[in-house]
Amino acid sequence: MIIIKRKVKLIIFVLVFIIASPIIILYANGDIFGGGWSLLKTGGIYISDAPVGSDIYLNSKFTNNTSFFDRNILIKSLKKGKYEVSVKKESYNTWTKKITVFDNLVSEANVFMLPNVINIREIYRYVLPNSGTPTSTITKSKNPEYLEILETFTKKTQTIIKTSSTSSIDFKGNLGTKASPIMDGKIGLWSEGGRILSAWFGNNDLAPRYFCDVSNCTKTIQVIDIGIKPTRLNFLPEYSGVAVIAFQNKIFAIQIEQNPEKVAQIIYKGNVPDLRIYNNILYIKDGNYIAEVLL
Repeated sequence: MIIIKRKVKLIIFVLVFIIASPIIILYANGDIFGGGWSLLKTGGIYISDAPVGSDIYLNSKFTNNTSFFDRNILIKSLKKGKYEVSVKKESYNTWTKKITVFDNLVSEANVFMLPNVINIREIYRYVLPNSGTPTSTITKSKNPEYLEILETFTKKTQTIIKTSSTSSIDFKGNLGTKASPIMDGKIGLWSEGGRILSAWFGNNDLAPRYFCDVSNCTKTIQVIDIGIKPTRLNFLPEYSGVAVIAFQNKIFAIQIEQNPEKVAQIIYKGNVPDLRIYNNILYIKDGNYIAEVLL
């Protein structure tokens, strides 16, 4: 009797497995059952790098939010077509992009959002001696940190050792060219007049999708056209695929990927600011004012 019961359980298990396996496979491929048990093919959108506490909207409808443990969101079971994804967080710039969903594929949405107000630490030209010094003899002295950062803005030749993972230090007049771009890994960035351009210079298999079309990943992307030659450009430290540009009276950051809805996110406004990336930190200089941007 025990043997018979075991055989019956085994047969039931095998039957359940045979019935369930195709359903599981179809679901894994993005297929779902519609009305009348008709099979519907679906896709999804994978949203990455949204700030903690961001709200995700799909076609203006709230869908999910990010947390400290999960900054990436997968929206599944979407019918093919175009969707507008918006990511919002209080006191941050809003990120929006129209994304096309295909059957049995997951489309990527790489989010880039900065706070509306960026924290900036001014580096003072002079420092005062220790408080134990008599007030009658107080004299200010030059700040070594100020002098060190000032040097990166005045050097014309590459003599300073760079330890960051972004492009080599951008010395005076360096806006890159297509033949010799500013590099971040295999991503190149350069200026042609007011047009800021970017391209992938590595293996196609490793290229970010926004550089690729159906056949290859060698196309050149226009990041932005600001009309006239910028003062400086480079890659924004700690962010992947984001350019930082000094132009007229401001410094702003913008995603490299093509997205009609993307906006330039202001980091600093002043008179005639310039920027440098030094030890993987963004510094700005505007006249005698020098500061570290706290990203």
